[in-house]
Amino acid sequence: MAFLWNVPVAYRPTDIDRWAALSLAHPQATVASAVSFILGLVALSGWAAALGRQVDTPWARLGASSIAVGALFNAAGCVTPLVLVSHVLPGCEGAACAPAARALLGVTLSLDALFNLLLGIGLLALGAALWGKGVRALALLGLVAGAASIPVAGQPFSEAAAKLLGVAGPLWLAFVLWSSVRLWRGAVERP
Repeated sequence: MAFLWNVPVAYRPTDIDRWAALSLAHPQATVASAVSFILGLVALSGWAAALGRQVDTPWARLGASSIAVGALFNAAGCVTPLVLVSHVLPGCEGAACAPAARALLGVTLSLDALFNLLLGIGLLALGAALWGKGVRALALLGLVAGAASIPVAGQPFSEAAAKLLGVAGPLWLAFVLWSSVRLWRGAVERP
């Protein structure tokens, strides 16, 4: 997100046209953001798979699979802003670009929404699995982060849903960091 400092309307459903215009005004930042998101989401998919393997219950495997699939779909969606600023916008003028820009950024926004839905479901399932393993504090964080992430899936249609990422994002990032430390230490499934 740091690369999008000058594109504050990114991922906002009511400002897709402005998102496109600001992306064109800051193409290097848009490309850097897209590449960073893609790499981060692919890494998140790997993290989910590792956590699912270590906890190794049906709920953990379901949760990990949900998060991994959502992250990979979202990574694919992060290619569209790159395509927009590298290929579409340089080749057309003004209003002629608007439909293609809206379509590409709409795909990005929709796949990000799908990610938040699958992330929320996955975190709920992982939270349930960790609760069953006796890792209660981490499990509770997963459950809260999951419940907070699911409403963000409404972001293609609702500015309010998009703004909920300000709450859900720090929660699920905290869960990822905490569980990553425990994964690294080999202690996710031990209380």
